[in-house]
Amino acid sequence: MTKHVIFLVFPAILLIFSACKEEKPVKAACENGFLDAGETGVDCGGTCPPCVPVEIPLLYVECNGSQVNMSSKSLTYSNGSWSLLISNDTLSIQIALGNSGTVGTYPLSSAGSYAAKNGVYYLNSSNGTYSISAHDTTNNKMSGFFQTDFSRYGFSDTLHVRNGQIEFLSY
Repeated sequence: MTKHVIFLVFPAILLIFSACKEEKPVKAACENGFLDAGETGVDCGGTCPPCVPVEIPLLYVECNGSQVNMSSKSLTYSNGSWSLLISNDTLSIQIALGNSGTVGTYPLSSAGSYAAKNGVYYLNSSNGTYSISAHDTTNNKMSGFFQTDFSRYGFSDTLHVRNGQIEFLSY
């Protein structure tokens, strides 16, 4: 009889402990960390609250028809003027963006704009324009476009800078 009691008591104890087990609360679809049906992003969009846009800083520029990867970028405001300086191991470009930082399209001033390629300076800027497409003064970020031609006085070579673009560049 003791064997039968053990076989009855043991399952009863397991049943009691499993009934007392704490269950995790089930999270709502918009809070569970998964991309559920009806969501456009994980826990956002569609049937959930809107997704927060992701701002990915971007710098793009072409020089003489080829895309150039720039390893360094700096946007500064100094002495009443905005300036964009981008560079890599062989090319450095400074673009003077004027003094207002206001959204709009403007002619590029030759004063304060220059390029240097392999140690050779191109101090004359012509046919230049820049646009500021967004300026977030709360988060200190600017977006825009630029293009210009840099040349050297007395020489015939020119650096054609085209399709210059910055997005969400911090300053």
